[in-house]
Amino acid sequence: MASVIGLRFSGQRAPLLLRPVATRVYGLSTTKQTAVRHYSQPRHDHFAINEYGLISTHVPVPWRYRPSIFSLAGVESARMHFVETLRGWFSYATMMYHLSGWRKGAFATQAESLCEAMNEAFAEGDVKTLNAMCFPSMAGNLKNDIKRRRATLDWRKVRSVTPPKIVQITCGRLATDMTIGQVIVRIDQEQIVTPASTRSLASRSPPKPVRVTEYIVFQRLITDPASPWRIFCKIGVPKWDQAIQK
Repeated sequence: MASVIGLRFSGQRAPLLLRPVATRVYGLSTTKQTAVRHYSQPRHDHFAINEYGLISTHVPVPWRYRPSIFSLAGVESARMHFVETLRGWFSYATMMYHLSGWRKGAFATQAESLCEAMNEAFAEGDVKTLNAMCFPSMAGNLKNDIKRRRATLDWRKVRSVTPPKIVQITCGRLATDMTIGQVIVRIDQEQIVTPASTRSLASRSPPKPVRVTEYIVFQRLITDPASPWRIFCKIGVPKWDQAIQK
């Protein structure tokens, strides 16, 4: 299991790949067009995909949704927030060291674009694209869902309700020269999903957009320039976030 680290690191800095990817997603050929940039430089076609599990699922809770500081639960909540904040700062510094040019805002925007490409691939049953952008366990779950539904879907983003936001940055050391980076991005959109078989039914009433809020986990080995960012999993929306949307 990865050990969470601070400013201790080793290995070389990974360069920033500034060129937009047109017909390749994370080094693998796809039929999708994507403008997602990659904070990695793929050098080896034989890069092995390994899964190391979640480093942390902590998402900071806004002050107004925390228990009173005068209660035991409030004291523990404040302590946890302090520890996780320090861990986040150290992890961000580690990320910046290994990934030259890495920026929160740019990554969040590109992460949302990648998730949209994943949703389109899932709707169309494009297994090849899912394998390219997701870790094996995530891709496997999506492929099982595709088999069970037995139909092709049309997926469309209507708008972003709120801008994508990074809610957690964590790094964990696997070995002396192996450090894994994890970023959790909150994505809040209005989406429309309909069966592809209804495309020709012009007389039907237009479908209503549905608000979808997701917390997407991205991971990569930040000490390996050949390692790309991939979607590891989704975690549950915190209860306080669900309350905000009601």
